[in-house]
Amino acid sequence: MTIGDHLRTMTVQAESPDGNIWSRVHDYTRLDVGFRPFAYERYDEPSLSYQLARLGLLTWVAWSRERTEIYRRTVNLTTDEAGRATWTEDPARLRYEAELNAIEAAGVSTHGAVRVRTVGMMQWQVDVEPGTLRRLVEPTFAGEIHAAFDALMSDRQRQIIMLKSEYFDLGLPRRWQDIMTEARRLNRS
Repeated sequence: MTIGDHLRTMTVQAESPDGNIWSRVHDYTRLDVGFRPFAYERYDEPSLSYQLARLGLLTWVAWSRERTEIYRRTVNLTTDEAGRATWTEDPARLRYEAELNAIEAAGVSTHGAVRVRTVGMMQWQVDVEPGTLRRLVEPTFAGEIHAAFDALMSDRQRQIIMLKSEYFDLGLPRRWQDIMTEARRLNRS
């Protein structure tokens, strides 16, 4: 099996700090989220926002660790060898990794009920719009989570492609890169 095959068959799971929400990522980036029985009805928007933000971080950490482990096993490295292999003193690579870890991505659900923002995928903020829990039943709300996550990942992937094009030759026309850089600058101001 190739690394890609292993990544597509990878499944990771996590649960929120209070244990009432679970997540599962499979097929590399497909997300499932669910609630323990009767848990959804007990939340208010601020507490649910907090639990979802922590769940996002915990899920990302589990996903990253499993992905790293798959790479390690696929190339037959011991844990020590893999730890040494990831270190680099190349200044360009270090700048790239610093910028990658600083990417600010955002996603909004289809109906605007859920907003997700991340910085480097290690800082998560989730906002559930006031009144959402009274308005939406659990399966509909879960759909809003999925839509916000998909939008977040699309935004992040777009930014990663642009970042990679600055450091590595991806064959993107220079004019496209300039347009995207300008759009990113305008979005930040």
